[in-house]
Amino acid sequence: MENNPQQASEDLSLYGLFSLLFRNWLIISVFGFLLAIIAAVWAIGQPNIYKPETLLMPATDSSGGLGGLAGSLGGLGGMASLAGISLPESGGDNTKLALALLESYDFLGEFIENNDMLVPLMASEGWDLASDTLIINNDIYDTKNKKWVRSVKLPLKAKPSTQEAYKALLKLLSVEKEQKSKFVRIAIEFYSPTLATLWTNKLVESLNDRLRQVDMAQADKSINYLNELIKESPQVSLQQVFSGLLEEQIKSKMLTQVRDDYVFKVVDSAIVPETKHAPSRALIVIVAGFLGGILGIIIVLFRSGRASHKLSNQA
Repeated sequence: MENNPQQASEDLSLYGLFSLLFRNWLIISVFGFLLAIIAAVWAIGQPNIYKPETLLMPATDSSGGLGGLAGSLGGLGGMASLAGISLPESGGDNTKLALALLESYDFLGEFIENNDMLVPLMASEGWDLASDTLIINNDIYDTKNKKWVRSVKLPLKAKPSTQEAYKALLKLLSVEKEQKSKFVRIAIEFYSPTLATLWTNKLVESLNDRLRQVDMAQADKSINYLNELIKESPQVSLQQVFSGLLEEQIKSKMLTQVRDDYVFKVVDSAIVPETKHAPSRALIVIVAGFLGGILGIIIVLFRSGRASHKLSNQA
């Protein structure tokens, strides 16, 4: 059986490559170890990030709740449309609206202001485990005088705007909807596990309250409008139809007021996590060491190539 010259050449080249790397193992090891040490020092200096999570499900009500009011009207639904009255949306539609609100500036900006989140979001740089308090960057916020002192260029100001805080919160907030089960997971990543848990639970509460207020305002508007129609309508049959619509709107308002879990029902509320979510310091060191080794290999190959080029030029 004859040997393939091309195959022999490839085997020889592969052998030469491994031989070259083996002879320069010290250089490769030094670069890998050096980069791993640098990464370890950097990773140790990074603050822990905690991620409490709450599990929610759409608060649909098959027994005549808000999700079933439109269906319970039967033939009155068409009359309601003709009268210009909006009936309560189904639970699924409310869920879509709620998920959209979770990323909106209007809702999150109001949430930031109502919960005094500006300083934690824009001036914190860590969390003190012993005292359960945030570590504030004094170059950004003077805690003693309660004054913003950060140095920024116009049009930004020393005190961060709600828009800046909104962008910061949006980076920390994660919302995941499971397509099959329809469950929704909401989590906020932050230095302080206590604050992150508080914000996560309050976010759900505020979301339910916001949509409750919207539907209550719509119900009040519809009730006032129907009362006027009943007064102005000369026909008894129309008065009866409008009275039926009015009854449903009053029922809608009542259910809106009594339901705590208006859009989302809390299956598992967020609790203060005992373990950090990030950073994964061991993984950072391993990846850095691996990249350092690759860098060492590149340098060895580069030096070998230059040496070969010089020898060919001398020949």
